[in-house]
Amino acid sequence: MFFLFGLTSRERMLFARNATCHFCGQYVPQRVLQRRTKLTVFFIPLVTLNRKRLMVCSNCGATSKISAGQQRAMAG
Repeated sequence: MFFLFGLTSRERMLFARNATCHFCGQYVPQRVLQRRTKLTVFFIPLVTLNRKRLMVCSNCGATSKISAGQQRAMAG
């Protein structure tokens, strides 16, 4: 008997908001993404192992991690 298991990562764009990029210094739209990594068995996602919130600059493409509190502050 064998088990087919692995990890899958999915990204979802939550929202975009104008802000100053920490890397290039430009005031441009910043996309806020959520990346989830899940354990799968027979291609069925079972458990979320990792959840990251990322801010991506539309000008330079730089990516930085943000906390849940920072995400709520940017959304509201």
